[in-house]
Amino acid sequence: MNLVVGDHPEYVRQQRVSAGYFHVLGVAPALGREFTADEDRPGGPAAAVLSHGLWLRLFNRDPSAIGRSITLRGEPHTIVGVMPERFTIGSPVDVWTPVRPCRTCEGGGQNYEIIGRLEPGVTWAQAESEIAAVAQPVMDDLYRTARHPAREHIIPLQRGETERVRQPILILWGAVAAVLLIGCVNVAGLLIARGAERAPEFAMRLALGGGRAAIVRQLLIESVVLALCGGALGIGIGYVGSRAFGSLLGDAFGVTAQLTLDGRILAITAATALATSVAFGLLPAVQSARVNLRETLVASGSGSIAGAARTWPRRAMVVVEVAMGVVLLVGAGLLIRTLDHLLRLQAGFDGTHVMTATLSLDDARYRTAARVNQLFERTLDRMRALPGVESAAVALTLPYERALNVGWAFVGAERQQRAINMTYVTPHYFETLRIPLLRGRAFAPTDAAPAPAVIIVNHAFVRQYSTDVNPLGRQIATGDVVRTVVGIAGDIQQKGGLGGGYGPVDAMPAAYIPASQAGDGLVAIVHTWFSPSWFVRTSGARDTVAPDMQRAVQSIDPMLPFAKFRTLDDVRGEAVAAERAQAVLLGAFAALALLLAAVGLYGLVASSVAERRRELAIRMALGATERQAVIAAAAPGLVLAVIGVSIGLVGARAAAAVLQHLVWGVSVRDPLTFAAAASAALLVATIGTLIPALRIVRLNPVRALKQP
Repeated sequence: MNLVVGDHPEYVRQQRVSAGYFHVLGVAPALGREFTADEDRPGGPAAAVLSHGLWLRLFNRDPSAIGRSITLRGEPHTIVGVMPERFTIGSPVDVWTPVRPCRTCEGGGQNYEIIGRLEPGVTWAQAESEIAAVAQPVMDDLYRTARHPAREHIIPLQRGETERVRQPILILWGAVAAVLLIGCVNVAGLLIARGAERAPEFAMRLALGGGRAAIVRQLLIESVVLALCGGALGIGIGYVGSRAFGSLLGDAFGVTAQLTLDGRILAITAATALATSVAFGLLPAVQSARVNLRETLVASGSGSIAGAARTWPRRAMVVVEVAMGVVLLVGAGLLIRTLDHLLRLQAGFDGTHVMTATLSLDDARYRTAARVNQLFERTLDRMRALPGVESAAVALTLPYERALNVGWAFVGAERQQRAINMTYVTPHYFETLRIPLLRGRAFAPTDAAPAPAVIIVNHAFVRQYSTDVNPLGRQIATGDVVRTVVGIAGDIQQKGGLGGGYGPVDAMPAAYIPASQAGDGLVAIVHTWFSPSWFVRTSGARDTVAPDMQRAVQSIDPMLPFAKFRTLDDVRGEAVAAERAQAVLLGAFAALALLLAAVGLYGLVASSVAERRRELAIRMALGATERQAVIAAAAPGLVLAVIGVSIGLVGARAAAAVLQHLVWGVSVRDPLTFAAAASAALLVATIGTLIPALRIVRLNPVRALKQP
């Protein structure tokens, strides 16, 4: 909505709430008060509560703002309160006004959310049964024609506010846990190897009367020190990462608060580092303390060959690392292929050198279609007169964004109501965006209110609803208006909203009507939910087109501020922001997991080569070639990698079902993704195995055999 203070207009985000809303949430205004019951009745005094940020921007912390008048939606409102600085719930809000509920308002009185606080001692089940007794008669009346009965359910506030992002966030948390587990397994494996190297030291201490408990304590302390050092380094990397990924997370999940490392995060990080150091340092410590005195002391004092005994825990850990890395690689591959599919979809228009700007017409001064269309005509005339502007138009919604859903039916056929995306447009809309007209004609200036109502459908509409009959000339009923199909346009990508079967963006059945034929009722309703957008196509890149567009509108109405200026590439980027964030973050976790698995293999093979130095020297002295010795050293690691990849593919096949609702344009069992993940894992594992194995090339058999 539009807010005006003095002569300063600003586009703000509004939420309408009932009296008692802030009381239920347990948060009182920092200044002033919340709404009264009188203000929450139809016809009551117009009041507003400001967010702390808006109060800061407009009034610079001036307490005398309470009681001052501002203009909202073209009507005067009195400021009665200012909320605390850190108050937020759901989407960002700049200003709250009374909801004034009624059954005849927009949405038919059905688009309300109810929030309540349970009394002490009341369970969720008791509250739901009481609400059902009150709400069920209303639900039965509202949805008496529905196929299935409707019920009101209560859910915790946090669950309700996070329902859209819960699954992606939990999947990313699972990836974080997997990477943490792989890292811990890696450290545990290295500690086991180090314990094996220190076996003579531990045996000597035990022989001299030392206790095993002291050895375990020492090794655990060493693990804790390593974990604390790693945790401190991780906090530093996390600080940089939070700044790097802040905008990515904000665009994807609506995280608008500044991401900072506060006391809670530091406490969780320290506790995690301490817990993992104890959990994964205990096994190596206990295993190292269980050294066999006689065997170790005899072996350390002789020139016998060191075998691969007691290495099975490390081998099992490496298999687990590789398997989890493959699972993450498959998940990341599916999300990356989903993002690639969405970005490669045919846009259906040419967005080159097109600038868009959105503003709110939910304004008391623009309640009639005549006033709205007069604004469109005058502002578009000013914009077309700008230097370098080829064409300009207005539409209710942008491509790649969700459009208005309306019910429709063919006149003369079975009156089965279906849903379709519909938007109003001005003449030159198809020309400005260069959306092809496949058949029929575009809208003309003569398609005004007195003329017969017309409509243009897109190719997806024809493909789904009129494959057997040419839709040109057919009549379509949308609500109480009957419109004649005069054209068929090409498909453009739009955001979901028509039900199942469509991706995050897709070519959905859509229709266009002339803005000049949108009646007063339709204008009043749609401008409550949508803000129309202006499109300007220039002959080349122009840095001044945005301020020129703003001046063109403000020369007609100084109280109308544009919300934001975007290119259509920006709009597309915002439409797939969640998919991009999921692909980038899970891809980064998968790459890190694969790197850690390679490090684990490297450490295993490197320690194996060191232990088997005399054995390999004997083989080479007896005639084995360097190639044979390298293969002998690398073979155990490669076998473990193959086993890990095989287990990982099985696990990925089962885990991929979790991504079912996040993957589009590719099957969750896509063989190409699985093959690519397996190949990448095997390649990295091979490199991590061969690098230490190639040390055999520098091995001097004679010198190695002389060493104890």
